[in-house]
Amino acid sequence: NMYSAQEKRHSLAASDQSLMEEIRRLERRLRSMGEDGDCAYERAISRLYVALVEKRKEQLAALRASGF
Repeated sequence: NMYSAQEKRHSLAASDQSLMEEIRRLERRLRSMGEDGDCAYERAISRLYVALVEKRKEQLAALRASGF
């Protein structure tokens, strides 16, 4: 393995932090927009943000399960 255990932990920690920050940004944006927009466009964007949050949370869980 070309990476040391410490380098791998650092990389996983950075990825974990990055995913957590992205989740927080998406959730803040979703709260500011409201989940039930006034028009089809706003509702579609809200659904997209909800899906992105779910996907990032799945990625975070997988990262943590990988040994982080």
